[in-house]
Amino acid sequence: MPEGMHFLQIEEAIWPASANILLIRDEDGAILVDVGCGQEQAYQKVKNFVAVQGLRIEDVHTVVLTHAHPDHVGAMRYLLQEISPRIFLHPVEIPLAAEPSRLNRTFDVTLPSRYGLGPAAPQEMDIIEYFSNVSCAMAGFTATDEIPTEGEFVLGDFSFQVIVIPGHAQGMVSLFDRDHGILFSADAVGDVVTWYSPSSGGVTEFLNGLDRLSQLPARLLLPSHGRPSKEPHNEIEKTRAAILRREERILNELVSGPVSFPDLVTRVFKNSLITVFPAPQMLQCHLDKLEMEGKVICRGEDEGWMVELV
Repeated sequence: MPEGMHFLQIEEAIWPASANILLIRDEDGAILVDVGCGQEQAYQKVKNFVAVQGLRIEDVHTVVLTHAHPDHVGAMRYLLQEISPRIFLHPVEIPLAAEPSRLNRTFDVTLPSRYGLGPAAPQEMDIIEYFSNVSCAMAGFTATDEIPTEGEFVLGDFSFQVIVIPGHAQGMVSLFDRDHGILFSADAVGDVVTWYSPSSGGVTEFLNGLDRLSQLPARLLLPSHGRPSKEPHNEIEKTRAAILRREERILNELVSGPVSFPDLVTRVFKNSLITVFPAPQMLQCHLDKLEMEGKVICRGEDEGWMVELV
């Protein structure tokens, strides 16, 4: 790590664990990139991390948030009780931070009920309540600035290229410091392959984003979940391969004949805990892609939501 840049790796990488945090020192104090989950224990880790660098939380004058998901922005609820920093977010993420209930749309929480997988009344599921129940609460806040998506994004002595990668979040950004070859990938790449949903950009946009990352001359990967890696391109390819293996499983399940969407969810995603979220959302993304490519046909409700190979 170059002088003036520090990385906090959270021990647990499995979602919905708190996101890793990047700290950049400058002559005015410190900049944080992401702040983690909204629970006191998680926020205390942030404060301890700042203190280890010989700083106080009051020295943090700027916060950059890669996207408005609770495991990245939740601790703002505590941070803003102590300081009033500049807060940068991608423009499409700013309304989600201000009114977190909007995440129900971008997470496609009503999609499972269409197929009889979710609660009878779709409004019964609330993603903010869900995150609160898994110790990653989030409260609304107002971003003060938009992350520039063109040109350079200067933070302290470092100049970053902003790469927007929809799929997991419509306005999720990765930050690349070309001078040092450092790629802060957010949720695009890491020890755990993240989920994606149709309203957040889908799997096609996510794969396109990985293509953009693979073209960067990165030498060090700093993920939001998991360990740093000196082989960024290998990690990017691992993520791509995992996504395409998932797609291959979908196609293999259809070889012997049509399968209903609910049955396909349980065949492809063996973990029963994700049957309502995010397995149906990811399956829908892949079926949208495969149908666009002319590989599958997706039938409607009158035909039992059947999916079959072309």
